Amino acid sequence: MIGIYHFQLSLSIFVYLTTSIVHTLGKRIDMDRMDQKILIGPKHITTSPGATVQFPCVVSKQSNAIVTWCWNDFCTLGKTQFLHRETIQNDVVNIYQYTAYPRFRLAVNERLNHYNLSIIHVSNKDEGIFQCQVQRTMNANEARSERVHLTLIAPPIDQPRLILPSMPLRQGISANITCLSSPSKPAAILNLYKNDELIDELSTISYELDSNTNRNITKLIYTINDPDSSWNNIVIKCKQIYKIEKKISKFDVAAKIHVHYKPKARLESQNRYPLTINSTATFRCIVHGNPEPKLRWFANSMDLTSLTSSTINIPLSKHVHNHSIGCTAMNSVGTTNTSIRLLIRYPPVIIVRPPKVVVLDLHSKSSSNPRVLRCIVDSYPRANITWYRYGEMIAEGSIFNLENITKRDQQGIYSYRIDTDGYETIKNDFVLYIKGKPLIYIQESKQFSHLFVCEIYSSSPILSITWKLNDQPIQSNDQLSTSTICDANVCTSKLLYDYRKIVPSSQTLNHLSCIGENEYGIEQSRLYQLNTSDAKRIRRRHANSKTKKLPLVFDEHYSINELLKEVGSMKTCNTSLNNTDQLSLKMESADHLLTKLFNKNTKQFLDTLSSESSTNSSSFHSKSTATISNHEYSPRLTETAEFTYFGRSPLYSCQDGMNV
Repeated sequence: MIGIYHFQLSLSIFVYLTTSIVHTLGKRIDMDRMDQKILIGPKHITTSPGATVQFPCVVSKQSNAIVTWCWNDFCTLGKTQFLHRETIQNDVVNIYQYTAYPRFRLAVNERLNHYNLSIIHVSNKDEGIFQCQVQRTMNANEARSERVHLTLIAPPIDQPRLILPSMPLRQGISANITCLSSPSKPAAILNLYKNDELIDELSTISYELDSNTNRNITKLIYTINDPDSSWNNIVIKCKQIYKIEKKISKFDVAAKIHVHYKPKARLESQNRYPLTINSTATFRCIVHGNPEPKLRWFANSMDLTSLTSSTINIPLSKHVHNHSIGCTAMNSVGTTNTSIRLLIRYPPVIIVRPPKVVVLDLHSKSSSNPRVLRCIVDSYPRANITWYRYGEMIAEGSIFNLENITKRDQQGIYSYRIDTDGYETIKNDFVLYIKGKPLIYIQESKQFSHLFVCEIYSSSPILSITWKLNDQPIQSNDQLSTSTICDANVCTSKLLYDYRKIVPSSQTLNHLSCIGENEYGIEQSRLYQLNTSDAKRIRRRHANSKTKKLPLVFDEHYSINELLKEVGSMKTCNTSLNNTDQLSLKMESADHLLTKLFNKNTKQFLDTLSSESSTNSSSFHSKSTATISNHEYSPRLTETAEFTYFGRSPLYSCQDGMNV
């Protein structure tokens, strides 16, 4: 046991002493080690083939340190051999040559620690990365310079080459345009131009190495997906740009492109718009294409083979409205059509006209009972149709719905108006009669002197028609004559008179009325007021502005004289006519009259009346008793000094809303 202990102790002492010695020697070596440095290192070099370049390397090193050069990370260029010695500024420089690379020379100045690498007659094979290194020694660390590039440049010596497909190109078939740069180093830049406009889209650029010159070639490919007329006779140019440092060289090459494309056609109007009937329209078809196209006209898809001129004249009428006219251009590539639609202005023509008299039976659901009225108009521009009742618009469109007529007081004079832009307005009246008592209108003719006309509308035969003056029946004599003509649903009675003989010379009011009777009862027109003056407008002079002038209201139980006595007690409901000097009164009576029988087969007078109504529809006085209950009447007209009727007059309304 004691022997083993002594052995272990001796071993421990030996290990300790050995470790101490090694540590001490290491510290001493570190104290003697120095830093080696690259004082001046190489820089990047760009040069042309055949030139001589030099990479400097000035170091700070130990005397026994070795300096080497690395090329593309290969740091053993091999053995060197001494070539000669040169004296530069009193310093001796030894020139060595690498045995494996005869063009690589090493210039060494031992005193100044210069180790410069030179390459004579530089070629493309010499390009790469170069680095100077000072190898490590026992007392010094290694040192390395930056990695620098040797780049050789070779400007292009020729213009680029433009490769085009076979000409002419054909529309619908894609084609490639290729441009190749002249070999250079580095590669040149290529730009493609279309009529001096840069093409910067859809171009593909790639680079290739020319095996003969070991230089780069730039390849640009542009694809024309669909050659058309925009490419025909276009100058395509390829421009080559080579820029190195501050030097720029440019070359370009150009060629013309030809394309066979589908014809284009357009119609040119040589007319003043709008087109109107009874005139002539001239159109010209302008076409172009490659090859030159042939021209052909058509109308409504029908070929006009006899027309070969580029200009066509078309007589305009209503029958060619909305027709199409066009031309066709054809060549070996394709066919193109173009056309326009002829929109010709022509005046409105009524195709379906509402009847002059419409009879409705509110209690019948028979199919013969009309549901709608139609007014169909042929015109261009399209006509605007509006429907009126006593001057107030009630509907628009070509159809007037009669289902909205549900009350007897809705009967009366209606009208429709046809408005077409650029043409005169067409206005026509029609009478809407609801089955029952007669509907009566009276007017004084403006076409003929001393003539009154009474129209009696009825769906059943008229039993009697009577004229009354001042509540007294009128009989035909030397001063008066009456005639009556009846047609379907209307009778027209005319009263021809000698004004001076039948009207008293006094200033009393004289009233004319017309009474008609059918199976449903008796109806009387509104009273038409006559005066001693032989004129159509009735005037009444105002005594003074403060005198109250009131309208007359008549009840069937009163006589005319009794009503005249009560005129002072009535009040007006319309103040819009206070400044006129004519008094027109409308009065009602329900006296039973004897009339002539209804005659359905005479149509002549209805046409005469309709013609007179369309040319002059003023001064009508209308009446409908359907709105009156228990013979209670509201005032019909206010005081007036002068009043002229336009159209057939409706019932009037007071401000308190009563129907009159």
